[in-house]
Amino acid sequence: MFRLRFVSLPLVALAASLWSASARAQTPPPAPADDEDLEVPASATPATTPSPTVPAPTTSASSAASSEREAAPAPAPPVASRPAATTSPVAAADPVSVPENAPTPPPPLAAPATPADTFLGVRFSGYVQAQYQRSGLSEDQLQQGGAPLNHNQFLVRRARLRFDRAWDFASASVELDANTVRGPRVGIRRAEAALFYRGNNAPELPPLISLSAGVMDIPFGYELNQSARVRWFMERSTGSLALFPTEPDLGAKLSGAISYFRYAIAFMNGEPLDESGFARDPNNNKDAIARFGAEAAPSKHVVVSGGTSFAYGKGFHPGQSATKSAVIWVDSNEDGAQQPGEFFGVPGSAAVASENFERWAIGLDFGASLATKLGRTHLYGEAFVGSNYDRGFAPSNPVTTGTDARQAGGYVALTHELTRYGMFGFRAAVYDPNSDLIETRGGKTLPKLQTVKTFSPLVGLVLPGRARLLCQYDFVRDYLARDEVGVPTDADNDQLTLRLQVEL
Repeated sequence: MFRLRFVSLPLVALAASLWSASARAQTPPPAPADDEDLEVPASATPATTPSPTVPAPTTSASSAASSEREAAPAPAPPVASRPAATTSPVAAADPVSVPENAPTPPPPLAAPATPADTFLGVRFSGYVQAQYQRSGLSEDQLQQGGAPLNHNQFLVRRARLRFDRAWDFASASVELDANTVRGPRVGIRRAEAALFYRGNNAPELPPLISLSAGVMDIPFGYELNQSARVRWFMERSTGSLALFPTEPDLGAKLSGAISYFRYAIAFMNGEPLDESGFARDPNNNKDAIARFGAEAAPSKHVVVSGGTSFAYGKGFHPGQSATKSAVIWVDSNEDGAQQPGEFFGVPGSAAVASENFERWAIGLDFGASLATKLGRTHLYGEAFVGSNYDRGFAPSNPVTTGTDARQAGGYVALTHELTRYGMFGFRAAVYDPNSDLIETRGGKTLPKLQTVKTFSPLVGLVLPGRARLLCQYDFVRDYLARDEVGVPTDADNDQLTLRLQVEL
């Protein structure tokens, strides 16, 4: 009976190894590496882990990695075993003579968690950004309509969960976003289906050609396509938020890479995907948005990129419904009594049809990254001009004003990563929502300045692959306030933000 059991053990081990090899052969290929929020570790995880009975030699890299995990118990003395046990899985099942009082070897250290895991062929990842912000505009009052004017608060800026599934020529991505910016909300950040052909492109490059549709990123400039997960600064610059209040839009996109050349052409609804826009696209016209650029690495320490973008579409001016004639009462002497001469007739009006208006924007962007012994330095920026394209800061509507509004803006940003555990950065941004706006002051016609300049220093601590703790202060210089004689002056709207980001 005992002999039969020992013979069956090698057979069971052999069957288990064959079953696991078959399962690995049927595992689908991973998702493409050009995802926005899906981060891929710089180096692949080793296929095997060191034997727990032989401690690995101590190096500076292994010491840094071990500091990120809890301290493991000291390795036990090696257990005597036959040499064949390390080379043959069948021989490993043979009984080994072990003293009864021999210490039990510790279990192997678990591999550090990566930003993306796979389950049944679906890759999932996510992160949470919790922050405290303090603004000079904050008041313990309510504005007309009941909205609070307090801006000093804790909030969940982003809590995102993403799922990706990829095959040889197709992929799908779904990303959910939850936040408390305007109360608890949960919505779709991404729902994208794609067909692609990689050609001879390397795995780290985008496919040769890709056709995608759904809720996706808008291909304009650099900052708009930079994931909030990897972006160091808290939010996009003022000008980028003005032209594109939200990062995704509904549409279809053709994109790809040919050597160092990058291209993306999209047709989209052109409406912000939040409560500031319409619940559905109000007009038949779609915005054509495209970016053409290049990205190259002259050496292993230097990466340079640049591109040009354009957007053209039709904005929508909602009409007015027909109204009936009415009689109103105006209490002229404020005595609370209805008297003759305080009643006025208001004639009805016919319905006013809605109108469309043209809008466009053109932008240039650049970027350069340099890796040295002092860390990685990244310099990037972009500039743009547009007409009637502001939809977030001072929404353009030439139908109402009778004139087109010209926008101009840009930014320059510099970040430096101090080793793997710290960073600092600075961004200078400027935005003019209307270069042709005029006003009357003291009987004189003067240009009305609405230019906003923002200077944002940033420092942070990093736990690689796990967490970030960032602090940013925004010095905002504008002409949105008035002094005691009505002259435009700088508003007290500087803002401090502390953010903790942790990977799921």
